[in-house]
Amino acid sequence: MDDGVKYCTNETCLPVKVFHGHVFNLKDSVDYIFIPRYTSLDKNEYTCPKFCGLPDMILLNLKGQVKILEIKIHPDLFPSRTYESLICISEILKIKYSRVVKAFEDAAALYNKHIWNRCDDNRYVPDGTNSKKILSVLGHPYMIYDNYLSMNLIKKLEKRSLTVVTSRDIDHQTKRRNAYPFQGKVFWHIGFELLGSAFTFANDKNIKGMIYLTPFACGVDAFVIEFIEKRVKDRYSIPFLKIIVDEHTGEAGFDTRLEAFLDTVG
Repeated sequence: MDDGVKYCTNETCLPVKVFHGHVFNLKDSVDYIFIPRYTSLDKNEYTCPKFCGLPDMILLNLKGQVKILEIKIHPDLFPSRTYESLICISEILKIKYSRVVKAFEDAAALYNKHIWNRCDDNRYVPDGTNSKKILSVLGHPYMIYDNYLSMNLIKKLEKRSLTVVTSRDIDHQTKRRNAYPFQGKVFWHIGFELLGSAFTFANDKNIKGMIYLTPFACGVDAFVIEFIEKRVKDRYSIPFLKIIVDEHTGEAGFDTRLEAFLDTVG
């Protein structure tokens, strides 16, 4: 994180700063760094602007210190551009184009299988019975599953014998169906994930509390959290905690807020 902060402006969100730090620490030990340009993953769904421009940001901020392999992911409007970018990778790595395409299509098939079968571990069953108290943790996956950025949030909750459920525990169709009233409209991919998850969890009486972990300066969350928080306060009685973190956040203060919230959950 310290290295990433040196190469980003103050307005850049925390995960992107950390990403720059990862790249900086890898640059002298690899020939290339693979950074996909994620623009869209599904119809009417777009990733955040930082994801769309991440390869450009790395090249600009690190001033050409690293060579990048880029693939364009935009199945909504320009699927042909993906295969055009695969040609460039084939030529750079001197690998047959057919092998590169097969590798990409195998990965895409695995991704599609993953998002449509998200509840394989059966940790979350709507309105089911569970001997442990269940809390939902919401946030971008690269935040909540990174032990450093999340300050071990999930592990801290599990140590207190709490069951933690996240967006990954809800299947794709359920999340999109419950993202009302945004279905069918152009929206952010992660926004659909989090809105649908929050409203699914809020309707389940077994969920005793909801925590949303967000990085400071996240443009997407600036809207999504407002939608979620307003709906939860207006229609449900579930305790809701919003935690904003950046490179200056101290773990002691983080833990104090978490403890106070858990006291309200009971």
